[in-house]
Parts: sequence; structure tokens; C-alpha cells
Amino acid sequence: MQLVWANMLAHHAADPAALLADWHRALAVDGFVMFSCLGPDTLKELRGLYARLGWPPPAHEFTDMHDWGDQLVAAGFAEPVMDMELITLTFASPQRLLAELRELGRNLHVGRFGALRSHGWRQRLEAAMDEQLRAPGSGEPLSLSFEVIYGHAVKAPPRHSVKDETAIGLDEMRATLRQRNRNQRSL
Repeated sequence: MQLVWANMLAHHAADPAALLADWHRALAVDGFVMFSCLGPDTLKELRGLYARLGWPPPAHEFTDMHDWGDQLVAAGFAEPVMDMELITLTFASPQRLLAELRELGRNLHVGRFGALRSHGWRQRLEAAMDEQLRAPGSGEPLSLSFEVIYGHAVKAPPRHSVKDETAIGLDEMRATLRQRNRNQRSL
């Protein structure tokens, strides 16, 4: 294929390097990958709240933008471009905030709660959110930060390995030269 478009998918992968390798295998030479995902500053307020309560993290650690770029190169992609933005979303109530988070996906953290929690736990969480995720006494909505990472790269033509002696078939050499000529004309 010529294009992989993955909007808000990559942060769900337990093994990002394997995901990038799959994308690389699926793309044709000069194919293009574009993706967006959550970054490590996502839910920083909620992470702090959980830590203060002595609970395991509410979400797994998300991969940093620079690590995504390094992993793209390691997977064989060329010319990676990475960017990010920090978005603050507001919620009228703890119940609405939790409903939104449930719709976003799952917690891949290995230390997450291993069982169901009680109604009392939920009430404690909502009270803590109500108290700690809005400006004190302001009546303002609760707010959470989401770091959104954007990336794109191309699948580079294969490079011939350099050895003392390299054997390249005539068809492979023609294909390589044709591709290089096409690339030079497009500049």
C-alpha cells in the first residue's frame, strides 16, 4: 500500500516498535505513514491524583515524541517529522470525565488494578477529582491535559549492504536506478 494513516491508534500498542515494523512491511517503497497518538504528558493531573491516593497509575506510560522518531528510523523509515501539542479538555463533572476516559481506551500499565473496585472507591475517586482537578472554590470545570503527538515518514528504498564483495542481480540494479532517477526528477 502507499499510505498508512493511523489516527490515535499507536498509543494502544503494547509494543510500538513491532507496530512500526508491521507498518513498514505493509508499505510500498516511497509509501507514506502518518499517525497521531497520546504522549507522556497526557493525564498528568490524574496521574498526580492517583499517586497522592497511593493507587497504581490510571494509564500506562505513553511513548515520547523523540522516541517515536528514533523508532521510525530503526524500523527503516526515512525523513521522520514529529510534532506535538498540549490540549486541555474540561469536564462539567467527575462522572462526565470518567465516561470520556472510558471511551478513549484501556490501561496497559502492568501495575494497574487487577480486579473490580467498589462503589466506595468510585465515590472517593470522584470526590478527589472534584477537589483536585479544578481551581479551588472556583466552580470552574475539571480539566485534564492531553499531549497529542503527530508523526510522518516515508519508506525508503532498500539499501544494499556494504561488504568486501556484493552481488547484485541485473534486475535489482535496474529497479534501484529507475527509482533513483524518479526520485531525482521529483526534486
